[in-house]
Amino acid sequence: MLAAVRSRLPATRPGLLPISIVVLAVVLALGFGWLVLLLAVLVPTVWAIYSRPQRGLLLLVALAPFNGLLLIAPFPSFVAGWHDSLILIVLGLTFVGPKEARAPVGRRAPGWVPAIVGLLVLGLLSAAIIGGIQALIGLKVSYFDVLVVISLWRCPFNSRERDHFVTILMVAALLTSLYGLWQQAVGHAYLASLGYQYNEVIRFSSGFRLRSFSSFNQPFPFAFYLMIAMLIGIPQVISEPNRLRNRLFALALPVIGLALVFTFVRAAWMGLAIGLGYLAFHRYKLLVYAIPLALVALLFLPTGTFTSAAFGSESLKARTASWSQRFRTITTHPFGTGLASTGAAAEKVAKLRRTDVALAYQPDNSYLKTVFELGVLGLWLMIMLLAATFLGARSSERRLGGRGRDLAAGTSAVILASAVASLVATYFEMFPMDLLFWCLVTTTATMSWEVSPSWEVWPPDPAATPDPAATAREASTAA
Repeated sequence: MLAAVRSRLPATRPGLLPISIVVLAVVLALGFGWLVLLLAVLVPTVWAIYSRPQRGLLLLVALAPFNGLLLIAPFPSFVAGWHDSLILIVLGLTFVGPKEARAPVGRRAPGWVPAIVGLLVLGLLSAAIIGGIQALIGLKVSYFDVLVVISLWRCPFNSRERDHFVTILMVAALLTSLYGLWQQAVGHAYLASLGYQYNEVIRFSSGFRLRSFSSFNQPFPFAFYLMIAMLIGIPQVISEPNRLRNRLFALALPVIGLALVFTFVRAAWMGLAIGLGYLAFHRYKLLVYAIPLALVALLFLPTGTFTSAAFGSESLKARTASWSQRFRTITTHPFGTGLASTGAAAEKVAKLRRTDVALAYQPDNSYLKTVFELGVLGLWLMIMLLAATFLGARSSERRLGGRGRDLAAGTSAVILASAVASLVATYFEMFPMDLLFWCLVTTTATMSWEVSPSWEVWPPDPAATPDPAATAREASTAA
């Protein structure tokens, strides 16, 4: 009878959970716990990015400010290429991911597309002429981050993701500022003991004042990142002062501003002043009242070595002297000397060729770098690109309301600040300045075309402009 009962029962199989536990125990026993942890992070992350490629771009923006920590982190060397790999993965997923995440086809391209296409064609011609490793590095440094434009145009941020984008900039600005101020407290000797190298990462201004570099590889990208975060975040604070996120960012502004001061990057100070001046006289009149406060704050700066480091003219004199010596290059090479012949790209080429890196000319000027490498035509296209992106952001600002308008206004200020900073720095050669520039201008260009009315905003944006397409549909239905 017992045998008959057993014959009627269904055959039992080991469940998935017990099998998983056994497999996990075996893997841990063999010493592959790091692989389990890596897969536990990568698998859900890859699935989330596949479901919505925009999340990959947000992840890229969130991790970019901390890329300099790889200089002292015990990671394998291949991890250094994470940002290039993530850009390529996101671009590929925009073609194979869910259709719901993509924008509708047939939209008019932004007005700045012809300028960037012209620069790309010019760069490809230059690369074909010079060839070899120099051409590859030149294309990588100058044009690789432009792939973000394609990804964002195919899968643009919705209103919630744009809000997350701004939040990421705010939070990262505060975290990196705290790290930068901590560096001032511990000093350069302790930073060198952590693994940071002198003259590469650890740098000093005149008067032997340490320049904070935070989680970046140099003080310059750190300063420019804080400049961008402030120009994007301040319009949000003024428009929605009662929102908790904006209140916290307003409280963090003195910390961020102090960290920016200790970078001793005057190009970022100048860019921030130009950007805030534009915002103050263009739309946010409240900022006008902050000008006297800023002037009073200058009176409380310490004198002596600090003021000489902050306002000394030695570096500017050295730059102008170097530029005057190189101006004849423009007449002898009106079509340029080729990609990666100057700047950080030239330094990378020198390292790969094992030649003297000191011979690589650093122009400290994005316009001169462009004219030296791509000639007068390249300079003209660069100026047209900056002008077109600024006018495009202004156009989006006029058509939008609420947070979209504030983001477009902040983007306009960032473009102006970037154009000014480029006069005394190779701004677009620094990571992640190029990445953030393309994210901002492309996001601003796509804001006028919401892909789906189901993309809600949280928290609600009380000043947002209604979707004109949805309004038209409702009117036709009522009729």
